[in-house]
Amino acid sequence: MLVRKAAVLACLAATMVLAPLVLAQKAAEEGPKYDVAKEVTIKGTVEEIKEVPNPKGQIGIYLMVKAAGEEMEVRLCPNSFLKEFEVVFHKGDQVTITGSKVRVNEKDAILAREIELGNNKIVLRDKQGAPAWTWLTKGGGH
Repeated sequence: MLVRKAAVLACLAATMVLAPLVLAQKAAEEGPKYDVAKEVTIKGTVEEIKEVPNPKGQIGIYLMVKAAGEEMEVRLCPNSFLKEFEVVFHKGDQVTITGSKVRVNEKDAILAREIELGNNKIVLRDKQGAPAWTWLTKGGGH
């Protein structure tokens, strides 16, 4: 009986130590969260387009946008979502971006909700920040 109690206590102790580490790892893999209260709109020029793999094996598209003399990383969505709508960005494109300002690796970035490119508006998230690319996998809407 004493051995069983010791084993249970050891399991509980291990869970208490490991659970925060697992949750922290999961949060790091999921990345920053959209916060409507931190929404901003910037106008600028695309300086660079980056394809960045994420922990889920998808390729995410990031734009480096120069706005008000500062270069800002703008995180868009999975590349497959942009391809679905035949959206392509080029260096020099003039864009207006609305999104949530976040901190990533001690730097400011924006999680884009909408992008205006010429006469086109690309909606990447709903007004609460839920990703539009998940709508396709959930049966077409929410």
